[in-house]
Amino acid sequence: MTKVLRISILLVVSGILTFCGVKWQSVGDFVVSRPVISSFEEIEPDSMYSKAWLIWVKQPLDHQHPEKGFFQQRVWLSHKSPEAPVVLITEGYMAPQNFTSELAQLLEANQVVVEHRYFGKSVPDSMLWEYLTVEQAAMDHHRIVKTLKEFYRGKWINTGISKGGQTAMIHRAFFPNDVDVTVSYVAPFNLERDDRRLLEFFDQVGTPDQRQRIAEFQKEVLKRKDELMPWFNDLIKQKGYTFRMGKERAFELAVLEYPFSLWQWGGPVDDIPDSGADAEILFAHLYQGSDIGYFSDQQWKEISPFFYQAYRELGYYPYLAVPFKDWLNEVKEDTLSNRFMAPDVEELTFEEAVSAGILKKLIQIDPEMIVITGENDPWSATSLDPEGFSNVLKIEKPGGSHRTRINNLPDSLKTQILNQLKEWLE
Repeated sequence: MTKVLRISILLVVSGILTFCGVKWQSVGDFVVSRPVISSFEEIEPDSMYSKAWLIWVKQPLDHQHPEKGFFQQRVWLSHKSPEAPVVLITEGYMAPQNFTSELAQLLEANQVVVEHRYFGKSVPDSMLWEYLTVEQAAMDHHRIVKTLKEFYRGKWINTGISKGGQTAMIHRAFFPNDVDVTVSYVAPFNLERDDRRLLEFFDQVGTPDQRQRIAEFQKEVLKRKDELMPWFNDLIKQKGYTFRMGKERAFELAVLEYPFSLWQWGGPVDDIPDSGADAEILFAHLYQGSDIGYFSDQQWKEISPFFYQAYRELGYYPYLAVPFKDWLNEVKEDTLSNRFMAPDVEELTFEEAVSAGILKKLIQIDPEMIVITGENDPWSATSLDPEGFSNVLKIEKPGGSHRTRINNLPDSLKTQILNQLKEWLE
């Protein structure tokens, strides 16, 4: 379909919006008219929307120096009405398809989903890593908001899950007036390269018996590694995984990752096999609780931009290997950083002043924000501390995991959030 024909179809939509002396017959007409939008296509909308588009926004690699080049950023726009609120989803990773968030449903809002720079299809021709910064990403979001605010007159809410929630808070820190409210789900706010709070968490989460059972499972799996390796080999052959660090080291890393993954996703501790269980049962549970593919070359290619960000500005978590040293052959360190997961970039050093500066900005502007966490989610250990704020509502789901959302909160907490949103948005 030619661009002229697409434009003609879009202009069929009835209604005229007059805004600052400019007339747009529809949101489609508006999209056509914006020079920052390099291309677009209409897509099938979800049931609550009348129209939806996949939009490509021309973004500078370096917003302070546009002459350095551009890349195309993938954006999904779902339209309800110019007067309805707008939910801006600041994805922390790729955004390969459109969807409708719970927040857009709860607020009956228009929705904009933005793929993060350097992820998915929003990647420059050359991976110039120096332009993958939180400030450049915030300026991406600002440019999109500035453009769409010419059409959408309602209240704006930015939001995201996990790294996306962190991205939303960072966007708010740099551009506090872009949106009226921020809702951040299960997001970290790390203050160090290897944030020690993400080690201390595992001495406190759950009950002593649960923590002991997890540690005993890890020891059992490491002791019987030779028995489990045939199942490991069959799995990686089936999945097509390869490991640049070697499969033996990948196995040990998967065992060290197990407690984080188990608590993060809310795996039932009661399902952990007893010591002496068959090797097949032990391996099946390890695979269920720890994503072995996480350390593969195949997944590394997809998430290497994240690890660049983690070890430049965002921080991450290490593994405490000391309790398992007697059974670890490949991991020699007492505390193992995930720095090895970052791309091979010269002079990649962690800039600790970045997170401190963002926190300072947030405290100064004291924005209307809702921070949602799960009690048993390891990322709750480094979530934003509301101390020093007067407009931050922090809600923690008892026993909650990284899957914590507004719709699965206890009724009293859900009501508290909805009432706060109503107050701020009205």
